[in-house]
Parts: sequence; C-alpha cells; structure tokens
Amino acid sequence: ATALSHPVTIGVIAGLVLGKPIGVLGTTYLLARFTHASLDEDLAWRDVLGVAMLAGIGFTVSLLIGELAFGHATVADDDVKIAVVTGSVVAGLLAAVVLVSRNAAYRRIHELETVDADHDGVPDIYQP
Repeated sequence: ATALSHPVTIGVIAGLVLGKPIGVLGTTYLLARFTHASLDEDLAWRDVLGVAMLAGIGFTVSLLIGELAFGHATVADDDVKIAVVTGSVVAGLLAAVVLVSRNAAYRRIHELETVDADHDGVPDIYQP
C-alpha cells in the first residue's frame, strides 16, 4: 500500500492508464483528420478508445525501462514492478468496460460477416 503513494508508482500507472491511450487515440485521430484514412463504417471512435486503452497493458518493456532507469533491485525498481502490474490491470479493466459496451454492435458485425446464404461453406462477404 505504501508503494502506491510514491511518485514513481503514480507516474508509471498514469503513463500506462492515461498516457498510452491518449497517444494511440490522438495519433489515430490525427491520421483520420489529416490523411485519407478513415474508420470502417461499422466501427466507432469508442472502439478505437477501447483498443487504445488495451495499449496500457504492458509488462516487458515497461519493466525493462524501469530497471534501466532506477537500477536492479532498488526500492524504486520494486515500485515500478508494482505500478506496472497495477496499471496493466486497471488499463485492462477499463478497456473491457468500454469494449463490452459495444457488444451488440460486435454481434451484428459478426452476423453480417458470417452469412452464408448459398450454403457453400464460404461466407458471402468473401465472394464477389
């Protein structure tokens, strides 16, 4: 519990839970705004937000950067480990909440993409 109040821990959690989604969502928005790229008609920006939140799940690189920054087996290194696990869990849970809110849309998309009206074993979406 003490580790959760240290600035290192708070910073790492904020980076995973807020920083990564802001970066992914912001970059996606800028690409859609200033290039010819666009979202598929079946997707919403809420879907992009959910996937951007999933970017906050990170272990290997986050732990490596923490170890390189603070040294191996230091108190700050231990705080980084706690923060990475906590931030990843929080990011995953928040992403799940956002993505579950669109389950009905995902089911509709799945049904449209798996229709096989001629019963040939190949979904009609893949046939001309």
